[in-house]
Amino acid sequence: MIAKAPKAKFILTTRQKKIFPLVMLGAFFEGFDFSTINLALPFITRDLAIDTKSAGYMLSVIAIGTLLSFFVVRLGDQFGRKPVFLWAVVIYSTLSLLTAFTPNIELFVACQFFARTFLVVTWAVGFIIIAEEFSVELRGRALGLFQAAAAIGAIFPALCIPLMAQLGFGWRGLYVIGALPLLVVFILARNFHETERFKAARQSSAEGPGFFAVWKKPHTKYMAIVSILWVLLYLCYITGQNFFSYHAVNELGWNESRVGLTTALAYTIGLLGYFLAGKLMDSIGRKPTSAIFLTGGSIFTVCAFQAVEYQFVALFMIMSTFFIGVFTVIGASFTNELFPTAIRANATAWGNNIVGRLGQVAAPAMVGSLAIPLGSVGNAASVMALTPIAAVALILLFLPETRNRDIDDFVEISESTEA
Repeated sequence: MIAKAPKAKFILTTRQKKIFPLVMLGAFFEGFDFSTINLALPFITRDLAIDTKSAGYMLSVIAIGTLLSFFVVRLGDQFGRKPVFLWAVVIYSTLSLLTAFTPNIELFVACQFFARTFLVVTWAVGFIIIAEEFSVELRGRALGLFQAAAAIGAIFPALCIPLMAQLGFGWRGLYVIGALPLLVVFILARNFHETERFKAARQSSAEGPGFFAVWKKPHTKYMAIVSILWVLLYLCYITGQNFFSYHAVNELGWNESRVGLTTALAYTIGLLGYFLAGKLMDSIGRKPTSAIFLTGGSIFTVCAFQAVEYQFVALFMIMSTFFIGVFTVIGASFTNELFPTAIRANATAWGNNIVGRLGQVAAPAMVGSLAIPLGSVGNAASVMALTPIAAVALILLFLPETRNRDIDDFVEISESTEA
């Protein structure tokens, strides 16, 4: 039985104060860029003259770029978390700027394809850094704050798009804003340190882990379950994020202002979900918190795509974002806490960036294909929103509770179990 640890105050150490700002900045703009393409989708498709089915396939092609992050994230176990994270920020910021000036769909997809690769690298390695830099008593809240930064970033496109429209920049202006990290990353990087856990792991073993190290005993079971968990969660979340704006504009007749206001409210109020989930994960545990938030997220996402009246659609979308938005915190907690430091980046690369992201790649194309036989994007999205229920079953039945355990504890537990 896991004893309840005394509640610790969330106070940053001097070292954490040097690392936290840049990691949070990376998370902020990861959320900004992800939200930009979702919010601006109806206007991008209009300007570049592509239909519903083509829009779904365009998003899927761009999402394939996330799979390439697998090869980059793995380098974090070989060269360190710091260089991989910093270069990812520089590269995705540059690609965001280039996206703003693309004249056709081909170049747009190319820029966003590779931008998505390094955005995911920033997000994944950022989660690893947070997990390794914070103690077990504070880790849940720290992970929640990290993802909250991404959620805050996701709010800003909704706030900016009406202004960009009035200024005549449209959706292109959002991608110029997405390049702003280039102005600050080199300044903040001077105080950015490598994690102590990584340095200790490298001292004990000069060689990096093998390509399939995470799939060998004693890690096989957890690696498989975590990978499936990520797929199921992405199928629901990506569907809601990619197609809510499209559904609202093309099937409900909303304008830019109404979409922007609802999305901004959803992300703003949804921030509370990250803080609450972080606290609950540190108090009642990862598993019960997962059950509460993922079940609620599934239910409210279905409601958001089935409702018709503006007030109900807006309310359900806000609740959906509040609950399902924390899926990244839940998935990252299990992924980072079930695997040792030496292979943690590889576990993230395999579980999230290669296998899990298949859900992100497949979701847009699946919605685009299901929308025709089911009669609407709203109906297709509602079907896809049921997958978190299966994720809850996996967590409750097959994953251990990781609250109040050191992030290397489960290596010993798994080894003793296999023995």
